Amino acid sequence: MTTPRITSDRLARPRPLAVLLLVLLAGVLASVGCGPSKIQKEQSLFDRPLATLADSGQVEAMRVVADIEVLRAQGMFTDSLANWLTELPASEYMSLDKKGVLTRVSRGIDLSKLVDYLAVEPQLVNELVVTAAQAAELRRLAMENMAAAAEMATDFVGQRPETPK
Repeated sequence: MTTPRITSDRLARPRPLAVLLLVLLAGVLASVGCGPSKIQKEQSLFDRPLATLADSGQVEAMRVVADIEVLRAQGMFTDSLANWLTELPASEYMSLDKKGVLTRVSRGIDLSKLVDYLAVEPQLVNELVVTAAQAAELRRLAMENMAAAAEMATDFVGQRPETPK
């Protein structure tokens, strides 16, 4: 006489509760991994106006606003142009690179070039590298086309003779 073997089907067939828990766990892990990265979250801050970002305490935004104010004080920008520039999105001036390092872009670089030029403009005029008419033209151009004025300023600074140390 042979005895029938009793086999357990519990191990052979999947349990609905265990499968459901595995699916839920996979879903939670996928949703956590698919959210915006830290850099993307920080980059979204730059969609706000520059002045708003500077008022909230973002240091580089405050530096950009300070550059705009220097250019306004030196007569390179009118009050209305300076106000308009501070109302543009901060992304026009700065951005985060892939590593999350804040860098100036586009208009931010142009502002830096113009501020650098203003620091040496009197010497350039005195050394006759730039005529007073050229300096006036650069200032006029800055109100109409900041990128072209920044390029002109870079060219003028590049023409400066090297001073012996």
